[in-house]
Amino acid sequence: MTIETTRFIGFGGLLAALLLVAGCVGGADGGADAARSGCVAPASLSDADDDLSVLGDLCARETTFTEGGESWRIQTIESGRRGPLFVLPHDDENASLATAAYALKRYGGAATMVETGGRRMNGSIDPNRNFDAGALRCGKPGRSERFVAAMLAPGGRPVIALHTNARGSARTGGSGSISIRAPYAGATAFPVDGASEDAMVILASRNGAEDGKVRRLAEALNAAGVNVLVETVDLDDTDCSLSHYAVASGIAYANVEAAHGDAATQRAILDVLIKTL
Repeated sequence: MTIETTRFIGFGGLLAALLLVAGCVGGADGGADAARSGCVAPASLSDADDDLSVLGDLCARETTFTEGGESWRIQTIESGRRGPLFVLPHDDENASLATAAYALKRYGGAATMVETGGRRMNGSIDPNRNFDAGALRCGKPGRSERFVAAMLAPGGRPVIALHTNARGSARTGGSGSISIRAPYAGATAFPVDGASEDAMVILASRNGAEDGKVRRLAEALNAAGVNVLVETVDLDDTDCSLSHYAVASGIAYANVEAAHGDAATQRAILDVLIKTL
């Protein structure tokens, strides 16, 4: 049985311009404040790893349900202004939470995150491999409709994922899985001399680096000193990540990646991304 304990109040309208990533460009339009009735302080939410205090007095909500054999606790933080949707699937990436707090105050919008007590996984499921509803299917039909709906409920655009990872890559002598020096299968690297191998914007498209709009955005970010990784999305061989779901659904998407603990670099890249757009 699925039990939903709260309802999200979404933001009205989209951004005035769309992000050129799966065909969109972003920025706040200065519209009316989002409704804040029913909010609680972020620090009052369930928070086993005690990391929500960084969000200050922003508007917080929580939804719980059972799906795919696991109990889910999805938290939404609202700025009260229109803007992007920042998505944080992994609760062990606290630098991303600090970046989200900064971004909500500066750029508006909302953030959604999975509360797992500081663990990357929710039971047996990686939340960032759980976007298998609607546009995608990963062999378990019906598994994640409630999860996807809760994570995307605020409706802001573009969707900007915030992730951190261990430094380096196992293939380059490090311990992480994301490095501009060792792009994963199906990804094309656009590196910048002198930039950290762990810090980058990840874009996604069905045509990868052959997508003219995505390539122009990658080149503009490179010119501003930011590494870019462009992922080619094969919807016949999907991993049900948010990037794949976004491409399949025509949702504006980018991922800002940095090393664990490096919120300062992640914030700087986010600023460049939004300024470049």
